Amino acid sequence: MFISAEKEQISLPSENRTESLKQSPRGSNPDSLDGLPLASELPESPPLPAVYTDVNVVPEHEKHELEQTISNLEGEIVGLRLKQRSLNKKRREALNKILDIKGTIRVFCRVRPFQLTDKKIIHEPISVGSEKVVVRSGGSRKEFGFDKVFPQEASQEDVFVEAEPILKSALDGYNVCILAYGQTGTGKTFTMDGTNDQPGIVLRALKELFLQASLDNSASFTFSMSMLEVYMGNLRDLLAPKPSCRSYEAISRCNLNIQTDPKGLVEIEGLTEVQIPDFAKASWWYTKGRRVRSTSWTSVNEASSRSHCLTRITIFRRGNVTGVEEEVSKLWMVDLGGSERLLKTGATGLTLDEGRAINLSLSALADVIAALRRKRGHVPYRNSKLTQILKDSLGRVLQLSSLVMVY
Repeated sequence: MFISAEKEQISLPSENRTESLKQSPRGSNPDSLDGLPLASELPESPPLPAVYTDVNVVPEHEKHELEQTISNLEGEIVGLRLKQRSLNKKRREALNKILDIKGTIRVFCRVRPFQLTDKKIIHEPISVGSEKVVVRSGGSRKEFGFDKVFPQEASQEDVFVEAEPILKSALDGYNVCILAYGQTGTGKTFTMDGTNDQPGIVLRALKELFLQASLDNSASFTFSMSMLEVYMGNLRDLLAPKPSCRSYEAISRCNLNIQTDPKGLVEIEGLTEVQIPDFAKASWWYTKGRRVRSTSWTSVNEASSRSHCLTRITIFRRGNVTGVEEEVSKLWMVDLGGSERLLKTGATGLTLDEGRAINLSLSALADVIAALRRKRGHVPYRNSKLTQILKDSLGRVLQLSSLVMVY
């Protein structure tokens, strides 16, 4: 590039420049720069024209392309949801096949450790294996087999881990049941209720249900809770605003009615059912219910449970795919009354009658479970209120975990 050495002459309107300097001489205004006028001294300029552009206006060909893209994406979403539904169905089937292989009725044994408060001599088992317990009774050696045995040092978490898989079945739409069975004083209530520092199966299960539900993107869940006890062959609502019956009130005031619909589903007429939107609310209701459960003193246990305490969690599952019906399933968690040899308990009067009622219902439950395991045509549900309540959770698609407590 070449630049000319000649200086280009630029003519300025000298008259206008002179006039401007006269109007605003150098130094006449101390705030001016080099004699230039202030902004306030400049003549007003005409307003700039406003220009508006409608950004929502899309050419027709682009609009058609966008609509087509949206339609394609919506179709892909529907396809992915259907695929997810199919995969969830296969996962549910696989999980239940695994549980079927393990056994739909699983029995675990927890050996209670010795405590300083024990009032009688505790005979330690001869041996405790992972699946069997060997004891000596009456001079003879007896061996008992289980799906799993928890030793004395087992924690609450160890026990819950074995019961946890059936919670997934409950969320998948199956009825499931967890039972704690054993002699008075063997730790059933501790295993189910626990303490603030060592929560039991019920609170751990509730927490796990809400956690699993929050992680499932294929469906939305809502939960409700009911609690009742079977006392002397009658039912008591433990969550009623004003407890319908106390231990000193007439038994006739406690009764709730068990109804069975044409589909075989069991409902308890008049039983309180509360919505539990989160774990905190569920824990609050559960604590409220267990405080009014019937207990009394025996020579075996100072606070022996004199009833069967049943906690029912009803699970409502609605899939995200349009047209899918809501599924309803039940999770029962049952702290059974203590099985007792009445001569050893020192019970008399009402306490003796309570023990007899507990033993009769436990015997009826054992008959039902035995009939189910042997796949008999007739299952004697009607022999006890306890088995009538649990009929649709024991007799339909069943997943049952039974915890046997011994010491």
